Amino acid sequence: MRAGGTTNRRLVPLLAPPVVLALMLAASHLDLVQHLENVTVDWRFRAREKSDPPADPRILLVGIGEYSLDKFGRWEEWTRQIHGQFLEKLSLRPPAVVAYDFFYSEPSKNPENDQIFGDWLAAFPGAITGAVADDAKPEAAPYAEDSIGKTEPISLVKGDTGSLFRAPTGPVPIPDIAQSAWTGFVNSPPSRIDGMRRVLPVVVEFGGKIYPSFVLQILMRIDGARAKDVEVVVGEAVIVRGPDRPERRIPIDERGLMTLNYRGGATFEPIDYAGLYEMLKSFETTNRWPASQPPVTDQIVIIGQMAEGLTDFGPTPLKPREPLVIVQAVALNNILQQDFLKVSPDRPVLLAWLVLAWLTAWFLRRTSVVLSVAIPLALVAAYGIIVFHLFRTQSLQLPLFLPVVGFLFGVNGSTLVDRLVAEIRAKGRIKNLFGTYVSPEVVDRMVASGEDPKLGGQISEITAFFSDVQGFSTFSEQLDAERLVTLMIDYLSEMTDILQYRGGSLDKYIGDAIVGMFGAPLPLPDHAYQSCCAAIEIQRRQGELREKWRAEGTWPEIVHQMQTRIGLNTGNAVIGNMGSRRRFNYTMMGDNVNLAARCESGAKSYGVYTMVTGETRRASLRTKSDIAFRYLDKIVVKGRTQPVEMYEVIDFVSSLTPEVTGCIETYEEGIRRYLARDWDGAKHQFEASAKLESYQPGKRPGVYTNPSLVMIERCLELKADPPPDDWDGVHVMESK
Repeated sequence: MRAGGTTNRRLVPLLAPPVVLALMLAASHLDLVQHLENVTVDWRFRAREKSDPPADPRILLVGIGEYSLDKFGRWEEWTRQIHGQFLEKLSLRPPAVVAYDFFYSEPSKNPENDQIFGDWLAAFPGAITGAVADDAKPEAAPYAEDSIGKTEPISLVKGDTGSLFRAPTGPVPIPDIAQSAWTGFVNSPPSRIDGMRRVLPVVVEFGGKIYPSFVLQILMRIDGARAKDVEVVVGEAVIVRGPDRPERRIPIDERGLMTLNYRGGATFEPIDYAGLYEMLKSFETTNRWPASQPPVTDQIVIIGQMAEGLTDFGPTPLKPREPLVIVQAVALNNILQQDFLKVSPDRPVLLAWLVLAWLTAWFLRRTSVVLSVAIPLALVAAYGIIVFHLFRTQSLQLPLFLPVVGFLFGVNGSTLVDRLVAEIRAKGRIKNLFGTYVSPEVVDRMVASGEDPKLGGQISEITAFFSDVQGFSTFSEQLDAERLVTLMIDYLSEMTDILQYRGGSLDKYIGDAIVGMFGAPLPLPDHAYQSCCAAIEIQRRQGELREKWRAEGTWPEIVHQMQTRIGLNTGNAVIGNMGSRRRFNYTMMGDNVNLAARCESGAKSYGVYTMVTGETRRASLRTKSDIAFRYLDKIVVKGRTQPVEMYEVIDFVSSLTPEVTGCIETYEEGIRRYLARDWDGAKHQFEASAKLESYQPGKRPGVYTNPSLVMIERCLELKADPPPDDWDGVHVMESK
């Protein structure tokens, strides 16, 4: 048995790599695997973009942008007369090509506009408009014409055309335009896997004939080539033989697609359509052209949509949303600069990695654990560097995801699985032993440290969080047990999600109350600020829940009016495992924790819903100053001797309304006069701010006072019974 077991272990280094290779080859066609490989390719595009060369200077993108829409009106309202007028001015500085990335498949309401546009298109030998091969309707009757206006099909085609990008029909230009300008197909099919534009058809089978794409038509105009001068070798290249220049070769696959080589340096710097029109009008009268602007003359002008809100947008490897006319420009730039992306097939690379995996696995049999991990990772890192270097310098795209995953699993698969199973068993043992006695957070910390939980704690600075539903005892009177549980699950889930999203840790639930902490068990440098953000977001979410419950129409009015009070305090507390020797929990203790609870209960006395100490406010402002606080009072809470400043957390500064801002300013002037013992002046200010308070007694259910009303009453009391001369604004609370 031992000999057999030893033999089997020795066979693992030999058997694992080919088994994994077979699995990788089988998985290479899965959408998920292709998506992950695409992610690595997109990263390569973005990582190299700063060192990418600029675009071909002959390409000039002209965009229908926001300025054009402001100038000529909504896109739907544009007439072709506008394009005719644009071409009239463009003739003053004639480009080599003017290509509209649009398809004019329907006649205008006014036929004269079509005639005007068509006449001006005819004045430009290199004028091009778009067509679309509608591959979504394969059952449609095929396009029956021998040509698309003056655009003839390509007849010199070699190879099997059965896989070419095809469609029986689709929108083509109306006769007035098709006879005046050349036609090219603007299709840029998105990837089925992630929606990216990674390829572009160079030729399209349309109505049973082969036609040039938009980009190929531009190239033909530049080179003076006709359809008879273009040869298509399916699966290899499209060859353009112009009369006055050497032939150009565009590599294509069996579908007639070229793989796009996106360059970050090729930003193309588009000019707005209306802006160019105005420059041309100015040139007409002054005969002066701005030196800072592209010359236009003899350039390749490509016109497309660029305004947000228009339909011609989609994701590319460099940006999540980009005008799709950019895709046409990228393809043209690749062709003009002969800068094609060369995609290596997967199988040769995977086979090379198989050999390397065999050699590595054999070598690692006698090495230490550290080397058995370090060497494969070093080889993977070296391969990654080579892959990126070849991509950056040679535009060679080698597969990355599958070879790396296959190599790592082939070399370390059995070892990793053994160790993983052992770790899972260890975690299961610990959770079985302790999971019913301690909180999940403590179990996770114990598993990570490998230590059993112990009683005791340490002193750490945290922000303690307490919340409570106003008047919750009334809820149990009006709701049966099942409904009350449903309500609490909804409420506590939403509030806890916000608490934890902001980095807080849940300590416990006490009925409807939530007890939490920020800054433990994991350190959180900005715990005070995050706790204040959580309080604001909880109050906002509480309002959304009230609207939700009201819309459901099944809850009593008290649920529609639910309010939550929150108290926060920042300071040192004892943090750790507290309880008996048999059962304990990770929690917090100390005077500063109790003070946070007093803030929550004391908020009711001031008619506010989030009350924090001055220490929390100061710590929050040290992080960021985008939260609005309002000074409430300087009090001595029951059971303490030292006074504490109290503040209300109102909202994020950016969300304050003019009324709230005015209330704060007026109230703070009242506080200034109050502390100066100007009781009448303070009362006058508080009476003014009381009218601006968000919470008004009698107008909002459950509201019985607000800070301005509290301070009005305080001014009356102190005027009737003035404090001693050494009074410093401290108020002693008589209740918790």
